[in-house]
Amino acid sequence: MCLTMIIFISSFMPDSFYFNVLPFSEDVREFQFPSFNNFPAAWQPSEQQQEAADDFVRMFDLAPSGKQEVLPPDLTPNPVLERFFRHLELKSRDPDAAVPPIDETLRKISEPDKELIAENKSVIDAFRSRFELKENPKLKKSSRRLLKEKPSVSDEREDPMDISDQTNSNEHTSGIKVTKIGDSAPVQDFEAMMSRRDSPEWVGKAIKDMKNKIHDLVEDSHEGDNYPKALECLVALRKGCILEQEPNQFNDFLRSLCKFCQEKYLSSFCEFLATKELTLIPKTEAIDSEVTDAEARSFLVKSEPKLE
Repeated sequence: MCLTMIIFISSFMPDSFYFNVLPFSEDVREFQFPSFNNFPAAWQPSEQQQEAADDFVRMFDLAPSGKQEVLPPDLTPNPVLERFFRHLELKSRDPDAAVPPIDETLRKISEPDKELIAENKSVIDAFRSRFELKENPKLKKSSRRLLKEKPSVSDEREDPMDISDQTNSNEHTSGIKVTKIGDSAPVQDFEAMMSRRDSPEWVGKAIKDMKNKIHDLVEDSHEGDNYPKALECLVALRKGCILEQEPNQFNDFLRSLCKFCQEKYLSSFCEFLATKELTLIPKTEAIDSEVTDAEARSFLVKSEPKLE
């Protein structure tokens, strides 16, 4: 917070301070959104949806052509602060005064313009009809989550390749900033790091750490005991690389991992992945991918020569 001194020349106005609440550095968020054009065609809006969205945004123009500007910044007070100080002034004169009803002037500022909504009802209806809203059902907690309160992707989703359900599974990191991928809940740690927006470096670090975690799980596996957990981590890494438009990172890693398994007599892990239908990321899922659908489907299907 800071106090700014205001000195008035006029003797009728007393000198005063302006109180300003300043954000902390932790409050700053560097949101990174990939270009919408980089998503697969199936994820992009149709011409009708784009037109409806454009009309919907234009509806909120505060300075339309031929009309007086609505809510000019220099003449529009902050309705929350304005009401607070009005009540504070009232309490200074009468300590027992109740909170007064909101002033009509402030009501017009803080509530939707009914006239504007009525005039643009067709635009709102068109926007609503172009986009189908579906309720995201809450997933049932597994016994593992009930014991540890640490959700698991493999416990909740039958299809390991499904990325349509973007649920928040970082309950155990609520209020805690994850800085590394641990052993107990690597998937949740990875998702928490990928969702951090206080620095652009977290996405790269999360992907790198998850690669190392998967590599360690496979290498330290005894008779395949770590394979399910490694698969769960691979599914999370695949989904994260698609969302962050980093398909080549996943594809290169999966190729190198399978090559490593062949060299270290761990080909059973590649066979395990083939049964789970885990594939490379094709161009249809991420536009930056250099892999075709056919190449992705056949990657783990083709036979690999066993080392003598």
